[in-house]
Amino acid sequence: MAVPNKTRFQRFVRLLNHTMCERQVTAEALIGAALSRWCKLSFQGLPRSGLPAPLVLQNDATVVDFVEFIKSYDLSEATYWLASAYAQLVGHMHRKQLAMFFTPPSLTKRLLDDLEADGVDFTVNSFCDPACGGAAFLTPIAMRMQDMLRAKGASPKQILRHVQKHLYGTDKDNILCRLSRHFLLMVLHEEVITSGFIPKFQIACADSLLQMSHLEGKLDVVVCNPPFRKMKSEEVKMYIDGYSKIVEAQPNLYALFMALCVNLLAPQGRCALVTPTSFLSGQYFSKLRTYLISHTKLLSIGMVSDRLGVFIDVEQETALTLMQRQEGGNTVDGVARVCVVSRDGKYVNVGKCSLPNSGSAWPIPRSESDTELLRRATKSKFTIVDYGYKARIGAFVWNRDQRPTYLSAKNVAKAKAISAIPLLWSSDIASDGRLRFDGSPKLNKEPCFVDLGSKSHQSIVRHPSVILQRVTSNDQSRRLIAATVPDEILETYGGFVGENHTVILEQTVPEPALAPAQLSLLLGLSIIDRCFRCISGATNVSIFELKQLPLPNPDKLKKLLSEGRDFEEAAQSAFGN
Repeated sequence: MAVPNKTRFQRFVRLLNHTMCERQVTAEALIGAALSRWCKLSFQGLPRSGLPAPLVLQNDATVVDFVEFIKSYDLSEATYWLASAYAQLVGHMHRKQLAMFFTPPSLTKRLLDDLEADGVDFTVNSFCDPACGGAAFLTPIAMRMQDMLRAKGASPKQILRHVQKHLYGTDKDNILCRLSRHFLLMVLHEEVITSGFIPKFQIACADSLLQMSHLEGKLDVVVCNPPFRKMKSEEVKMYIDGYSKIVEAQPNLYALFMALCVNLLAPQGRCALVTPTSFLSGQYFSKLRTYLISHTKLLSIGMVSDRLGVFIDVEQETALTLMQRQEGGNTVDGVARVCVVSRDGKYVNVGKCSLPNSGSAWPIPRSESDTELLRRATKSKFTIVDYGYKARIGAFVWNRDQRPTYLSAKNVAKAKAISAIPLLWSSDIASDGRLRFDGSPKLNKEPCFVDLGSKSHQSIVRHPSVILQRVTSNDQSRRLIAATVPDEILETYGGFVGENHTVILEQTVPEPALAPAQLSLLLGLSIIDRCFRCISGATNVSIFELKQLPLPNPDKLKKLLSEGRDFEEAAQSAFGN
């Protein structure tokens, strides 16, 4: 999906939205009109889609131009743009609730190519997408069925009956189901016109998580770009009976769909999934990771290298995962091929990685150079605890906490707030390792002090510490942005409190392996940054991941540093062979 295409598409969406408001019509009618006009021009003779398609809208200048835009692409990409237009026009809340973000054709092609290379037969196997959306997977699957059956000499009616029997889809949005059925008719236009047979495709408007038990254990191939968003507590109650084995705390919807996809597979069946990367390492995906290892063979994991623009309106790091249902399960650690995938579907193999069966994070190399690093680092049994520190999240939540705050030390003195202590924010942490705090007012107006009511409050950190930015980005030069908390803060005020967007590594022993200033330097090294990126699948720097971050042997590192060795070189050597 080229960026210029996306820019043109977004311009059309603005124009279509204006037309929708000006003519006071629904997104359904506008998309129905565009579909009808498209079929009249390019797919004559098909039955109607069932969507409203007012003639006045079919002839609207914006609709006419939009149809010309989508007609200029091959059918897979054209249907992607039309379905995506519907998702954009229905409004933010509906789109967010159903997570209407469709898979670009380049990535569906990549996954289907991988399935075919792994032995999937499009003329024999059954296929299902339990979150089919706008047929992003169903359309290219039907095309492959068509091409391969034609090559085998199948008649038009045989091809139609095969697709009708071997292709399944479900979605909660009825309009998307109608679009999907009609897109399949468009794919099979020649067969429909030649034979006069109108297939009844098995695409149902349903809640897949509750209404697909009749297909469990029966499907050869499941493909899916599941909806991803945090679930509400009432939703969790609806699904807990069927998914208790993978649900933890507040789950993400896509975790349940990943389990469903595995459950739908027949023995040795395969699934191909497009998901966020957070399942690879997130704490609340631990049970899911164990479930996947126990019920499947992980064939490959592709890390999409350019997350910007993969999904319209979503900045999300993405993984392409292939799995095979494994009879009887697996009680040992798994192994998977790993590749880095570009947005256009091209990829570079970066080796194999071991996937622990313990529920801990899966360390996945993001580049070829990470493979050897991970091989060495994952042998290390040393973590932040072995250095004499414990991790905690900053306790002050600025938009909820009602306790008094002060913009400066002068304001504290003026208010005679004897129990006020420094409040450290993510913005106080400079990229060069300094902590910017002197008690003076800040330009961004963030308060410098908070009064918790007592200087013995449990949220106060009283020991030497390193403080990190909790929310970072893969696009930053480093993910672990750390600073040492100056001793003067502890000596002057008796402690500090971190704002909720900070992570604090607090010293727990009198003589840690590294002093806070040295630990801050260690976390800033490129080798540690690469290790963390390989176990972190989300933008948040989580305590769960920090606790698992492999670190060099502390005794060996300390000795090498005492000999005057360069810090990066010493860290490399202390990881061992």
